[in-house]
Amino acid sequence: MKSYSARHVFSQSLLDTLAIATEFVDRLREPKEDVRCHELTRAVAVVLGLPRACVQDGFYGFAEHSWLWVPDPPANPITKRLGWPHILDVYSVGQLPQVRLVAGDNAGLPHVGWSYRPDSPRTDIDHDLVGRLARGT
Repeated sequence: MKSYSARHVFSQSLLDTLAIATEFVDRLREPKEDVRCHELTRAVAVVLGLPRACVQDGFYGFAEHSWLWVPDPPANPITKRLGWPHILDVYSVGQLPQVRLVAGDNAGLPHVGWSYRPDSPRTDIDHDLVGRLARGT
């Protein structure tokens, strides 16, 4: 069964983006070192061809976290008017599935108003690991 969100909230283009990100993360081999959301998010941005501006560092609740802002060109009129993109979270904190698409256009939902809180860009990114992840090596 297709959910309401799949039928009415997200465009097919965004659902395709979710599928690509999910498949990419599922195919990654387990590296020897731990992979943090900060590097994985950036690697997925590279794979999807998203600009650096789509990467957001901040907090999910009280946990330091990184996610992607994903625009939805044929967006819901409310989203377009308010300028709120959706969230592609490729390393969801304390939840499964790991890769999630989160509606950013409903301020009444708790994940929009409080859970995802932007902060300053991180300065401790392992760019070598980002590159290896993006290449799938």
